[in-house]
Amino acid sequence: MIKKIVGKNIKYYRIQKSFSQTEAASLVGITPSYWGYLERGQKNPSIELVAIISEVLGVKASLLFVESPENLSEELMLYLHILNNMGNQHIGFILTIIKAYIDLHKDLSPVHE
Repeated sequence: MIKKIVGKNIKYYRIQKSFSQTEAASLVGITPSYWGYLERGQKNPSIELVAIISEVLGVKASLLFVESPENLSEELMLYLHILNNMGNQHIGFILTIIKAYIDLHKDLSPVHE
């Protein structure tokens, strides 16, 4: 259920930012009780609200729809956060390097069956 995934991610990123529910709700412009409904997956936020929440939490809105961000390593999350705050020119350059590295190692890694 998508609202459960979004709610879990809202809570995850709020905690990463060290915000209380009340602080986050205030920054977004909603009540703390509505914030709680969102975190528990009991309410569906509008697209506009998702955009505001993601901005306050400092993440791309699309990350709120990823099924398990907490399973990503802390280091990877840090790098993703840093990338998220870089300009498009830098991101494009870094992605080019990552793609080249993956392509190089695809050919060298054993085939998994």
